Amino acid sequence: MIVRLLTNEEALFAELADVVRIFYPGIVRSDEGDFIIRHEGKSDGANWCDRFEAEGREYTHLTPMQAEGLLAVKRERKRAAKTGLFLLLREITGVNPVWGSLTGIRPTRLLYELMENGETSDSAARHLMDDFYVSEEKAALIQEIERMQRGVRTVPSDQFDLYIGIPFCVTRCSYCSFSSGELGNGKLVAPYVDALVREIRICGEMMREKNLRVRAAYMGGGTPTSISAKDLARILDEAQRAFPGAVEWTVEAGRPDTIDREKLAAIRDYNVGRISVNPQTFSDETLRRIGRAHTAQDTLDAFRLAREMGFNHINMDIIAALPGERLPDFKRTLDTVISLDPESVTVHSLAIKRSSRLHEELVTDKDDYAPPEDAADMIRHARVSLSEAGYYPYYLYRQKYMAGNLENTGYAKANHACLYNIGNMEETARVLALGAGAVTKWLFDRERRIERAPNVRNIEEYINRVEEMTERKRALIGGEEA
Repeated sequence: MIVRLLTNEEALFAELADVVRIFYPGIVRSDEGDFIIRHEGKSDGANWCDRFEAEGREYTHLTPMQAEGLLAVKRERKRAAKTGLFLLLREITGVNPVWGSLTGIRPTRLLYELMENGETSDSAARHLMDDFYVSEEKAALIQEIERMQRGVRTVPSDQFDLYIGIPFCVTRCSYCSFSSGELGNGKLVAPYVDALVREIRICGEMMREKNLRVRAAYMGGGTPTSISAKDLARILDEAQRAFPGAVEWTVEAGRPDTIDREKLAAIRDYNVGRISVNPQTFSDETLRRIGRAHTAQDTLDAFRLAREMGFNHINMDIIAALPGERLPDFKRTLDTVISLDPESVTVHSLAIKRSSRLHEELVTDKDDYAPPEDAADMIRHARVSLSEAGYYPYYLYRQKYMAGNLENTGYAKANHACLYNIGNMEETARVLALGAGAVTKWLFDRERRIERAPNVRNIEEYINRVEEMTERKRALIGGEEA
């Protein structure tokens, strides 16, 4: 469906379009559409006045003008218009979204902001329900995450987290839109590793000059274990020489078909304490459909091999609302995961990015995808089952084009929350990110702002321009002293 959105405040178009997609997933344009939503916004000096018209209905929403300061006023203006449109579309559709009018990636941030302004966790949660129409279930989830993050959410000012990207996979999953490429004949691996090692060495020296030390390190991708054990060992060796002393190291092994004894030995020999073995689903039919070149048995074998080799913190990722799957299929996957007893489990809601193959499939074969209420039942079942099995939610984030307008949630047993995930998702840690497509995020505490230095996504471009990527970081990190 294409929705035509007309507003006299062009600066609000993107924000209002996000609200439209809560109720009408699809395309929002200003020049054409299957039906029209009109917005006229203005101020009478005391209130923001937002008038909406859609489906033959009119609605006017008044919001008192209370904010002071340019940024606060801008934020208040956005929220006023978004709330008005949300209330109209909720009435028209009869849908009550579990995340209410929130469209941001990090709903936990709003709870923290309210608590920083003096509210208790309970009163902040009530504020989310009353003013942003968040369901009681999701408000309680955010509160539980806040409790799990106490004592580990903030990072000392002389520390940072490290991300190392390996942008190769043996095959490309049909839902993927990440900046990674298929391994192919492997001709780019050796020059990529050489370039990555150069970036590691230069940035290691840069951090020493700044007297900054690593707290948590994470090797992701792509699939790090798609490259050889020798290359894995070389990267880990260089990284731990350049950035010594991390209290947590994660390697996202991910694809079971890339895990073998030699690679696990290389990872273990560098004292990596946390790895991922990601089934996504235990249905072989679904695995074939989404482009995973492994079977459910491969996942079981890889997990047991990792246990045999001494890994005592294994994470497993699963995805709700995969094509062709309904609640009983998801339950079977979750039951299998729980029976394996990993230390942490990440439950994703399927997000079909417009650049992925599944986006085209959704357009042509829509009936094969779980309806929003099924996706919500899967996520709810996961929370109940994991809670009963001794897991606690410790971080969450949301994405556009996500099934049922839901969320991704990381669950962990006590004392097994991933520090890197918390710092990165809550944006409370500086992240030095190395490799093609990796984005360095640097926090400037005095100004309460975040700036980014992205590396180029194309692997060959990264290889040829790695020194330029390090200079981007030097300029960003040096800006802290300005």
